[in-house]
Amino acid sequence: MKVGESKQVNIPADKAYGPVREDAMVPVPRDQFPPEIDPQIGQQLEVTNAQGGRQIVKIVKIEEDQVILDANHPLAGQELIFDIELMEVS
Repeated sequence: MKVGESKQVNIPADKAYGPVREDAMVPVPRDQFPPEIDPQIGQQLEVTNAQGGRQIVKIVKIEEDQVILDANHPLAGQELIFDIELMEVS
């Protein structure tokens, strides 16, 4: 690219954050939620994963006795599209 040129770069889902993984949908018994948390669909929570790290999950389904959490990356399954322009070279 030359200064002033622009282009679009597309990154397919499998090269970005990967496909949506069904095994990342985690059922959690409702009684494991702290009493101050009223689960709502779309709500994001920070949890500790199996490796001891922190992870953001999203509530995707609420059933009578359990809540389904989605631990996929928010951009999983999506193609990424970037419009870029080269402004300068230094």
